Amino acid sequence: MSTRCTIAHSVDYHLYQECFEQDNVYLRLDAGDWAASLDTSAVDWRDGCSNRPTLHVKMNVDLWRQIVEGWVKSQWGQDPSRDHKKIEFDQERFDSWLSELPKKKDSEEEIEKKGVQDDEQSS
Repeated sequence: MSTRCTIAHSVDYHLYQECFEQDNVYLRLDAGDWAASLDTSAVDWRDGCSNRPTLHVKMNVDLWRQIVEGWVKSQWGQDPSRDHKKIEFDQERFDSWLSELPKKKDSEEEIEKKGVQDDEQSS
């Protein structure tokens, strides 16, 4: 008998909790369009099919809520028309922004120097 209580699922994923555990949620990613990079995380590739690995993630419920709420509140989360939309890149606008960076940095350094001078004078 499984102790998994399904929260949501599809062919590509299964979001669940362990029935007697209220601290974590579990997400299993099966087939589908996903990738994982491994730092210090635990990744389970033992599903028997190297073409279709499975990733299991155990996550504290507080972190899960922060992620979901952040997504829902985000500009992208509220605008499904953005999904799978091709990025529009304006080279001229980018070059203009890039050329302004040194000026902005110099301006910030001047403000920082003035702040240090003001602190020294007030001491």
